Formats: sequence, C-alpha cells, structure tokens
Amino acid sequence: MNRPRKKDPSNLSKGRERGQGLILSVLVMGAIFGFTAMALDVGMIFRDRRHLQNAADAAALAGAAELPMNPARAVVKARQWAKNNGLDSSQVKTIQVRSANFPNDTIYVKVEEQFDWIFAKVLDQDQTAVSADAAARVEAYGGGHNIMPWGLLKSDSSCLQIDGTPILNADCSVKIGAGSSITGWYGALDLDGNGGGSAEYEANIIDGESETLYCARYETTPSCESVVDTLAGNKVGGTDHAIDERLSREPTCDDSGNGHDDFEEVFAASDGTGPAYSVICPQSPRLIFIPVVSFNSVPIQQVTIEGWAIAYLHGYHCVILNCTGAGNWVVDVEVVETNYSDFPGIESNFNPTTTVTARELVQ
Repeated sequence: MNRPRKKDPSNLSKGRERGQGLILSVLVMGAIFGFTAMALDVGMIFRDRRHLQNAADAAALAGAAELPMNPARAVVKARQWAKNNGLDSSQVKTIQVRSANFPNDTIYVKVEEQFDWIFAKVLDQDQTAVSADAAARVEAYGGGHNIMPWGLLKSDSSCLQIDGTPILNADCSVKIGAGSSITGWYGALDLDGNGGGSAEYEANIIDGESETLYCARYETTPSCESVVDTLAGNKVGGTDHAIDERLSREPTCDDSGNGHDDFEEVFAASDGTGPAYSVICPQSPRLIFIPVVSFNSVPIQQVTIEGWAIAYLHGYHCVILNCTGAGNWVVDVEVVETNYSDFPGIESNFNPTTTVTARELVQ
C-alpha cells in the first residue's frame, strides 16, 4: 500500500521566501521607478527655470538701455525681449521701473510659467508654478583704479573740445613716443610713484590696476590722489608688449566673428534721446580709462588729474624707424566720454551729464 508522502517543510519555506522576494522586488522596482520619474521631472523643472531666468535677465537688460530717460519705452522693450525669448504675455507677470540711486534708474522683471508634471502625476502632482526675476540698473562710468598709465592733456585739441568734452568719432593718440612740442611730455604716467620701471609700466597696462586710488582734483572724499609723476622716454618694448598681452584676452564680445572686439561691440550708440553711448561689453580689454590731466610748469614732471576719459583702445603704431629696439610708439584711442566731477570708481550713480552709461544686473 502506498502511503502519501509528507511535504518537506523546507520546500514550503522556500516557496514562501520566493513569494516574499517577488513582492519585495515589485515594491523596490516601484520605488526606483518613482524616484527616477521624480528625478526626470525635477530635471525638466530646472531646465525650464534656467530658461526663465535667461529670459528675465535679457528683458531687464534690454529695458535698462532706455533708462532713466524713457521709462515707458523701457517697459515696452523689456516686454518685447521677453517675447523674443519665447515667453507670451501671460507669462510676464511684472515689469516695473524703480528708483534706487537716481529716478527711474532700475527696471524689475518677473516671469512665470506653469510646469506640467509628467511622470510624477502618479503621485498626484499635476502642475507647479516656476518663476524667475531680474533687475537691471543703469549707471555712469567714472575714474578709479582701472586706469591706463597714460595721460590725455585737457588742452589736446585733436581729442577734446575746448570745453573738455570729447570729439566723437575722432582718432586721437596718447603716449606720444618721442615727445610732444611741450618739453618733457611723453604721455606716460608713473602710477603709484614707484620710479617708472618698465615692469611696473607694463603691468599697469595689462591689468589696468594701480595700488593708489586716484581721483579728479577737488574730490576730497574718499581720500585719494590727484597729482601724478610723469615718465620720460619712449617705453618702446613696454608699450607694445603690454598692449599685445592686454588684447590677448579678446575676443570677449565678438559678434562679428573677426577675432576681436570691435568698437560697435563694446559701445552701443543711443537713438539720440539719452546718453550718446552705452557700454555693452564692460569686460572687453579695449575699454580703457585714461586720466585727463593738466600741467603747471615746463618741463612737465607732474600733472594734475582733472577728470577721466573713457575710450576704445585701437592699438599702437610706429613712427620713425621700425620700433624694433628704437623708434617711437604712438597709442591710438577713440574717446567717447569725459567726466570731470565723479568720485573714483568704475561705476557710479547715473549722472545726467554723462555721455556713457553702463547696464548691469543687480538681482
């Protein structure tokens, strides 16, 4: 007689373990799928947020180009640039012209869109508002640390009008090479007053920095220097090597693709209703600041800073011989602004008398 076999308890235990393992695997796979879905959705949220921020920044900077003279036009232009960046009118929540340091010198933009969750809908996530905001301010350029070791005589009629304002679109020269008709004047300055070594002179051109804080005369706050010693001699090697090194940092805003920052890529001309120019590429090495100076005695050994010239650095050229160890270098610039009343500092509050403004994001 056949007797029924008893079930092996170990087999029953293994079956239960396999069933539990299957359930656990399903749960783990579900959790992994959920986390993956959330990660994909969050990644797309960050992508949309980045796009919104770029659009807000562009709209604020575009609007600031019309400030402070045309606040209504600033709002229109900001709205247009938001549209240019793919936003419709419903996504532009706020455009406000505000006053910070000068009436109507700041524009604020806030944009928003609804993000539709995709994978996370299984977790009852439907939509989330994603927003970005930006503020841009218009400021004026003044003098300060970022200056070249060259001086522009206030009496230089090839660069400046009789009232000291710039002759726009005129090619003018600083760093005169063999010297001008005025005894002792070569156009070079001994910034920091350390003796005028070639290495110091080159370094001042390359990085545009001085240890001393310089300002125009009559400015007493903050404490700064307005009298500078001059340098004698051609400074042939120092001038060409330093300018070449300075300009090796370009292109920084080369929209034309020609390998360097053109004048129109550094300065933008206005439409005639506000300042003559706006600086649109403040990081360009061709944007330079030159002290406008006067002298009291001949030979010129010291000069007094009367103000600042903001200029475009074209380069340098040689006159007489070939300038290989000899000859005379002349530095070519185009002056777009002079300022005789500002405190030191590359940027300062908007000044209605200035002809150059700068736009920057402040939020």
